[in-house]
Amino acid sequence: GPVASLLRGAASALGVAEPSDTDFVKRVVGVGGDHVVCCDAAGRVTVNGTPVDEPYLYPGDAPSAVPFRIVVPLGTLWVMGDHRSQSRDSRDHLGEPGGGMVPVDKVIGRADWIGWPASRWGAADRRGGGHG
Repeated sequence: GPVASLLRGAASALGVAEPSDTDFVKRVVGVGGDHVVCCDAAGRVTVNGTPVDEPYLYPGDAPSAVPFRIVVPLGTLWVMGDHRSQSRDSRDHLGEPGGGMVPVDKVIGRADWIGWPASRWGAADRRGGGHG
């Protein structure tokens, strides 16, 4: 649907810690109904069988050190940080209630710009989720 196509691949600000004054910016890799896997034979994340091109990953980071194979429930998102080796994201919560999924209603906005590191200043890359 239109919401899924807007969310997929976008870096979104997520208010996932309650109660907290901290918001997190993570890339939406999968939306409700997506089958997200890490990793294929070439070491890439796939969404619905399509390898995801991830040029935005922090230099030297692999797509994931943690293998996973999940189906994203409707009304939730699978999110991952661009600095995968340092990111606390959906992968860190696989064994917890909810399995690392973020309810869509926790999204509080969209990140349009990258401000750090300075070498990456500019508009946020909207690619991801296997949908270009």
